[in-house]
Amino acid sequence: MKDRTFTPRAATPDDSPFPSLAGALDARLRAEAPDTFAGIVRGPDGAVEVYATLSDPALVAIVEEVHASTGRRIAVRVVPGMKNSLASLENLFARVRVEADEVRQRGIALVSYGVHIPANRVRLGVEGLTAEIAESLRREFGPDQVEVREGQRFQPT
Repeated sequence: MKDRTFTPRAATPDDSPFPSLAGALDARLRAEAPDTFAGIVRGPDGAVEVYATLSDPALVAIVEEVHASTGRRIAVRVVPGMKNSLASLENLFARVRVEADEVRQRGIALVSYGVHIPANRVRLGVEGLTAEIAESLRREFGPDQVEVREGQRFQPT
């Protein structure tokens, strides 16, 4: 095995406007447009993409206001058409977290779960996934709110 020696050093400063803009948008949209706000991702071109359930004028106005207040140093796009709001996905995630042991006690090896903003679903990872298990979990938690995938337990090397 190769010897890996790590030397502590200061992190490289990130002068990208993405974190501050995304943070400001997230806070405002969670508070003021929770029913339409579906999350924020970095687009393939580096732009801030604000996911929304529909193109709501109030949400667009908040995005424009926050974008203007940060100097418009980075592109921002509103992407409407998501099925689920972020609030509804986070509520489902909380439910899955509470019920995870019960799911495992039924013999389903639920090894991971979390909100996946680009998929606009709560992703469930199941070790040894079968079509029957996937269908059962979709029925239990909502076919339009979960994405069931093969998962693996973490195994340290």
